[in-house]
Amino acid sequence: MSVQPWSISRLLTLSFLLGVSSVSAGDPEQVSIQTLFSPQVLSYQQHAVTVEGVIQDLQVLSSFDRMNGRSAPAKCLLYGRAAFLLEDETWIIPVEVLGTCHPHVVVLLPHNGDHVRITGLVQMLKSEAPRHVRIQAMTIQILESTP
Repeated sequence: MSVQPWSISRLLTLSFLLGVSSVSAGDPEQVSIQTLFSPQVLSYQQHAVTVEGVIQDLQVLSSFDRMNGRSAPAKCLLYGRAAFLLEDETWIIPVEVLGTCHPHVVVLLPHNGDHVRITGLVQMLKSEAPRHVRIQAMTIQILESTP
Protein backbone atom coordinates (compact mmCIF):
# COMPACT_ATOMS: atom_id res chain seq x y z
CA MET A 1 0.00 0.00 0.00
CA SER A 2 1.54 3.29 -1.03
CA VAL A 3 1.44 6.49 0.96
CA GLN A 4 -0.26 9.34 -0.85
CA PRO A 5 2.18 12.24 -1.39
CA TRP A 6 0.11 14.77 0.57
CA SER A 7 -0.14 12.47 3.58
CA ILE A 8 3.53 12.98 4.50
CA SER A 9 3.01 16.72 4.83
CA ARG A 10 -0.22 16.09 6.77
CA LEU A 11 1.68 13.73 9.07
CA LEU A 12 4.49 16.19 9.66
CA THR A 13 2.09 19.06 10.21
CA LEU A 14 -0.14 17.07 12.56
CA SER A 15 2.91 15.81 14.47
CA PHE A 16 4.26 19.33 14.85
CA LEU A 17 0.92 20.81 15.83
CA LEU A 18 0.26 18.12 18.44
CA GLY A 19 3.51 19.14 20.13
CA VAL A 20 5.08 15.73 19.76
CA SER A 21 8.50 15.19 21.22
CA SER A 22 10.80 12.72 19.55
CA VAL A 23 11.16 9.23 20.93
CA SER A 24 14.81 8.81 21.81
CA ALA A 25 14.94 5.02 22.08
CA GLY A 26 14.59 4.45 18.33
CA ASP A 27 11.50 3.72 16.33
CA PRO A 28 8.47 2.60 18.31
CA GLU A 29 7.60 -1.07 17.97
CA GLN A 30 4.82 -1.85 15.49
CA VAL A 31 2.28 -4.13 17.16
CA SER A 32 -1.17 -5.53 16.51
CA ILE A 33 -3.98 -4.08 18.53
CA GLN A 34 -4.66 -7.52 20.04
CA THR A 35 -1.15 -7.46 21.57
CA LEU A 36 -2.14 -4.39 23.57
CA PHE A 37 -4.97 -6.33 25.22
CA SER A 38 -2.84 -9.38 26.05
CA PRO A 39 -1.16 -10.05 29.43
CA GLN A 40 2.08 -8.52 28.06
CA VAL A 41 0.39 -5.09 27.87
CA LEU A 42 1.99 -4.28 31.25
CA SER A 43 5.33 -4.00 29.45
CA TYR A 44 3.84 -1.44 27.02
CA GLN A 45 2.40 0.92 29.66
CA GLN A 46 3.39 4.52 28.75
CA HIS A 47 5.61 3.27 25.91
CA ALA A 48 5.33 4.44 22.31
CA VAL A 49 4.01 1.91 19.81
CA THR A 50 2.86 2.03 16.22
CA VAL A 51 -0.43 0.49 15.08
CA GLU A 52 -2.26 0.51 11.75
CA GLY A 53 -5.94 0.24 11.09
CA VAL A 54 -9.16 1.86 9.95
CA ILE A 55 -10.82 4.73 11.81
CA GLN A 56 -14.35 4.29 13.12
CA ASP A 57 -16.64 6.48 15.21
CA LEU A 58 -14.54 9.67 14.93
CA GLN A 59 -15.69 12.33 17.37
CA VAL A 60 -14.12 15.78 17.08
CA LEU A 61 -14.37 17.20 20.58
CA SER A 62 -15.19 20.81 21.31
CA SER A 63 -12.37 23.25 21.93
CA PHE A 64 -11.67 24.43 25.46
CA ASP A 65 -9.41 26.89 27.26
CA ARG A 66 -6.36 25.75 29.16
CA MET A 67 -3.42 27.47 30.78
CA ASN A 68 -0.30 27.06 28.66
CA GLY A 69 2.25 27.03 31.48
CA ARG A 70 4.10 30.26 30.71
CA SER A 71 5.44 32.33 33.58
CA ALA A 72 2.71 34.91 32.94
CA PRO A 73 -0.23 32.55 32.36
CA ALA A 74 -1.93 33.02 29.02
CA LYS A 75 -4.90 31.09 27.77
CA CYS A 76 -4.75 28.68 24.89
CA LEU A 77 -7.84 27.39 23.15
CA LEU A 78 -7.25 23.73 22.26
CA TYR A 79 -8.32 22.69 18.77
CA GLY A 80 -8.24 19.30 17.07
CA ARG A 81 -9.13 17.26 20.13
CA ALA A 82 -10.65 14.00 18.97
CA ALA A 83 -11.43 10.45 19.94
CA PHE A 84 -12.04 7.46 17.70
CA LEU A 85 -11.80 3.70 17.47
CA LEU A 86 -9.01 2.10 15.45
CA GLU A 87 -9.62 -1.37 14.04
CA ASP A 88 -7.03 -3.73 12.59
CA GLU A 89 -7.56 -7.36 11.60
CA THR A 90 -7.15 -8.46 15.25
CA TRP A 91 -9.06 -6.03 17.51
CA ILE A 92 -10.35 -2.49 18.14
CA ILE A 93 -8.74 0.12 20.42
CA PRO A 94 -9.81 3.62 21.45
CA VAL A 95 -7.49 6.46 20.42
CA GLU A 96 -7.33 9.93 21.94
CA VAL A 97 -5.94 13.05 20.22
CA LEU A 98 -5.14 15.82 22.71
CA GLY A 99 -5.22 18.77 20.32
CA THR A 100 -3.17 21.95 20.01
CA CYS A 101 -3.44 25.74 20.19
CA HIS A 102 -3.39 25.98 16.36
CA PRO A 103 -6.95 26.30 14.99
CA HIS A 104 -6.19 24.89 11.52
CA VAL A 105 -5.25 21.46 12.91
CA VAL A 106 -8.90 20.39 12.76
CA VAL A 107 -8.75 20.06 8.95
CA LEU A 108 -5.74 17.74 9.31
CA LEU A 109 -7.63 15.15 11.35
CA PRO A 110 -8.41 11.86 9.60
CA HIS A 111 -11.97 10.79 8.79
CA ASN A 112 -14.07 7.69 9.37
CA GLY A 113 -12.93 4.92 7.03
CA ASP A 114 -9.38 6.28 6.60
CA HIS A 115 -6.62 3.68 6.85
CA VAL A 116 -3.99 5.17 9.15
CA ARG A 117 -0.72 4.46 10.92
CA ILE A 118 -0.64 5.85 14.46
CA THR A 119 2.30 6.20 16.79
CA GLY A 120 1.24 6.90 20.32
CA LEU A 121 1.59 6.19 24.02
CA VAL A 122 -0.10 3.11 25.45
CA GLN A 123 -2.29 3.93 28.43
CA MET A 124 -3.54 0.96 30.42
CA LEU A 125 -6.57 2.09 32.39
CA LYS A 126 -7.38 -1.34 33.86
CA SER A 127 -4.84 -4.17 33.90
CA GLU A 128 -7.01 -7.11 34.92
CA ALA A 129 -9.38 -8.75 32.43
CA PRO A 130 -11.27 -7.31 30.76
CA ARG A 131 -8.43 -4.87 30.13
CA HIS A 132 -9.10 -1.22 29.31
CA VAL A 133 -6.36 0.18 27.10
CA ARG A 134 -6.17 3.22 24.85
CA ILE A 135 -3.58 5.00 22.74
CA GLN A 136 -2.79 8.68 23.06
CA ALA A 137 -1.83 9.65 19.50
CA MET A 138 1.48 11.40 18.90
CA THR A 139 1.48 11.08 15.09
CA ILE A 140 -1.22 10.09 12.63
CA GLN A 141 -0.26 9.17 9.10
CA ILE A 142 -3.11 8.72 6.62
CA LEU A 143 -2.19 5.81 4.37
CA GLU A 144 -5.43 5.68 2.43
CA SER A 145 -8.19 8.25 2.62
CA THR A 146 -11.86 7.55 2.04
CA PRO A 147 -13.49 9.55 -0.77
